[in-house]
Amino acid sequence: MHSLAYLARQPILDREGKIYAYELLFRDSPESDIAVISSDVQATAQVLENVLNNIGFQRLIGDHKAFINCSRQMLLDNIFGLLNPANFVLEILEDVEVDSTLIRAVERYKARGFEIALDDFIYNDDYIRRFEPLFKYVSYVKMDIADNDKESLEKAVQFFSPMHIKILAEKVEDESTFKKCLDDGYDYFQGFFFAKPELVTGQKIDATSVAILRILLLLQSRPSLEELCEKLDETPDIAANLLKFVNSGNNGDGNGIKTVKDAIVWVGMSHIHKWLMLMLYARPELGISPQSSPLFQSAAHRAKFLEIVAKAIEPTNPLFAAKAFMVGLISRMDALVRAPLETILPESPADDEMSESLLNRKGKLGTLLRLADAVELDDRKAILMTIEELKISTKQLNRCINEAYSWANEC
Repeated sequence: MHSLAYLARQPILDREGKIYAYELLFRDSPESDIAVISSDVQATAQVLENVLNNIGFQRLIGDHKAFINCSRQMLLDNIFGLLNPANFVLEILEDVEVDSTLIRAVERYKARGFEIALDDFIYNDDYIRRFEPLFKYVSYVKMDIADNDKESLEKAVQFFSPMHIKILAEKVEDESTFKKCLDDGYDYFQGFFFAKPELVTGQKIDATSVAILRILLLLQSRPSLEELCEKLDETPDIAANLLKFVNSGNNGDGNGIKTVKDAIVWVGMSHIHKWLMLMLYARPELGISPQSSPLFQSAAHRAKFLEIVAKAIEPTNPLFAAKAFMVGLISRMDALVRAPLETILPESPADDEMSESLLNRKGKLGTLLRLADAVELDDRKAILMTIEELKISTKQLNRCINEAYSWANEC
């Protein structure tokens, strides 16, 4: 049995739907429900070691904040003493005993510049009484949608807002819940609602997105420079945007890059790949950049994760890895264009094998998608089942997750 720990990352969004922060979650081996790590202190220490030493904070989080779960012992042991307070928010768990010793520890962290959050808060007299001594140090209160009724969710905003404490709704899983919390005055939101919008029946994917998907699929096959130029020449709008992109830094002296071929050589194949993904998820009508879009970050990570896993299980089959990348990318297109996959796939470059995996989670590509679903939802049993089907170890899983995080954040 493997006992390797791995890291999960969940986005926290602001009221405009942009990424504000990430919660970093320690996860022990998915093979067992029995914790491999013997204490919360050691678990969080491994998360921090993984972030700071193995992946790198900037590569994992970028310019965002990181929320980290804290038990009483962690706070008292000063485990966060070496961290930059500008980057980390310390989440006090709901079962922490609040006494004078803990209050002094929280006061010291606050004085150093750390922001403090209360996790899984239930709005009732008991919780208010227990945590009231900390309210003057707290910047965020996280309200679990499942554990609070409608009235409590509304009252919490009215109670905490006058104290200038931001309210975060956890486990927001659909757009209607997001809109309700938005109307109630919540400041931040956590959950996968951004990937589950209200779909418009009959709506189709636009021609530019289809063209970008086809070029991305071509890039996965490592085309020659001539082949890529020919494909881009068939899409004048995309070619024009590429030239605009590569010339955006010049001074308008007339000496800019004039041809698609020169643009590709200048930028490089790998950067063309990432630029096309940004183009795909750039939605001017939303007024949001792809890099700050949780949907883009989710799609980029998912696509790269599936590609890396595909290479691990079939290292001599580059076509399988290419299909895996595209399946991961297309699996988020329904949320992007607000159209059911059934109406998107006929226009996309997905073949029968890819379509079957996307619609029914069937075949080896479908198993890869089920693994991505399980990792994102932190479904331990499903993770175990799919890695056994794919014959990969938790060590390989961890490497694939981390490598994909790094790649996605560089897009």
